[in-house]
Amino acid sequence: MTGVIVSGRTRIPVRNLWLLMLYASSLYRDDESLRRSGVEDNPEDLCDIVAEILADAVETRLQRTLGHAYRPRNAHLTRVRGQIDILETTTRQLLSRGLVACRFTELSLDNPRNRLMRTALAVAAGRVRSQPLADRCRNLADTLVQAGVSPRPVGRSEVSGVVLGRNDVADVSAVDAAKLILAMDIPTEDDGSGHRWAASREVTELRQLYETAVRGFYRATLTAPWRVLRHDKQLLWSTSDETGRVPQILPEMRADVVLETSERRIVVETKFADALEPNQNGVVQLAPGHIFQLYACIQSQHEQDSLAATAEGVLLYPTVGEHLDESVTIQGHRYRFLTVDLAGSTADIRAALAAVTEDRIDEPEDTHA
Repeated sequence: MTGVIVSGRTRIPVRNLWLLMLYASSLYRDDESLRRSGVEDNPEDLCDIVAEILADAVETRLQRTLGHAYRPRNAHLTRVRGQIDILETTTRQLLSRGLVACRFTELSLDNPRNRLMRTALAVAAGRVRSQPLADRCRNLADTLVQAGVSPRPVGRSEVSGVVLGRNDVADVSAVDAAKLILAMDIPTEDDGSGHRWAASREVTELRQLYETAVRGFYRATLTAPWRVLRHDKQLLWSTSDETGRVPQILPEMRADVVLETSERRIVVETKFADALEPNQNGVVQLAPGHIFQLYACIQSQHEQDSLAATAEGVLLYPTVGEHLDESVTIQGHRYRFLTVDLAGSTADIRAALAAVTEDRIDEPEDTHA
């Protein structure tokens, strides 16, 4: 696959964008067999592998029963069901015809979860390289329609709105695989092909994907004693002598990724931007805003727990063809500036991400040379 995704001056091969989507997915975190399949080294096979997982999961659901869900409905009925829509009943003079307008909910197979699976199967049928697998996905999509699932493709807002509860364990694999299939449906630059679901190339979405992929990679690959804290965990300011409105006007601090052991804390900030840029004097530097933000996150925690005093900060930049790995100690805290080459091999990308938890050791200079 030679197509690329373009964002500003950064050109990311589609195969590596798929790799980021894999790392960002719940499927990668929860399905150990997928992580062991070697798909990371061959992202071109990812669509076929995920489509097979989706097809297997949907077939299993069909053998048992598809998930039902309540959906709202409006209908003109001969007897009251749910709530009466008085305005509709009056304006349409339904009572004269022995009808009443009602609003109610009913269990239905035609719900966002099943439409998500059907849409993903239809997309996979047109994307996978294996013809038998394409036929299998197409037949399963038709089977869902015959069972009562609407053939209307789900919209992006509907995909993000499909959230499973504790009682929906049977649908986890199917839903996770379906979401990944739809996220991966990106056209190549060569043929211009692609489903209307093609992912946006806006920097904002790529930035979110990069951040989620980094967090997902650590959640799936880090082993004890490391743990990944909740990404929405708020970092607190170390304040005193507050006046009345300070709690309301002081901005919140939330790190992109926080990694911990019993002895180390690493605060990782992902920046979807060039690592080094010339300043107003033409001197190539790190962006001051990035440094100040990370510095605030680290220094504000200084007295709050035992790990805060030695917390480390990392700025993790995606680049293409550029390498940066520098570090410095500022006021007792170690700061590190790393790049991940998104044009590199899978092994290089994994090594760069894994390097965050490793100590950077420089060879001492030979003063006798």
